[in-house]
Amino acid sequence: MKNIITKIGFVTLFSMLTLTIQAQNLPETGSLGIRANLTGQGTIELPYMLNDELSLAPFIGLNSTQDQTTNFTIGVSPRYYVSTGNSIATYATGVFGISNTSFSNANNSITDFNLGIGYGAEYFFANRFSVSADANLNARFGDSATNIATVARVSASIYF
Repeated sequence: MKNIITKIGFVTLFSMLTLTIQAQNLPETGSLGIRANLTGQGTIELPYMLNDELSLAPFIGLNSTQDQTTNFTIGVSPRYYVSTGNSIATYATGVFGISNTSFSNANNSITDFNLGIGYGAEYFFANRFSVSADANLNARFGDSATNIATVARVSASIYF
């Protein structure tokens, strides 16, 4: 319940900002940022604008349950901006990563590779702040059973 209230708070904050801040375009080439996913597994991304159409976001994630499992994820998520309007940009995205899950009670671990493709949109409140949403088709394969799944993500970015 607390998690839902937090998400509602973020949505309310973003809605209020849209009424007071004039929308802008994509961040400049060479801009570095930080992106937090508001849904799904908690990963932190560091998007870097390579040029006007492409950004690369290395990411890292850590999820641990005491005396059970520890999951460590690392990878990169590119975004290719297909179209840009005055304040909204659509993009094709992907995920290339590796994850390792260690089991405390069994004293072993499994390593999986993650691949995915997706499409989404990003709304820029200012040159340095945006909110995005995308839908993805992801595949996981490796030591655990192969898994194909759809994923929807909502994230917020701040560029420096």
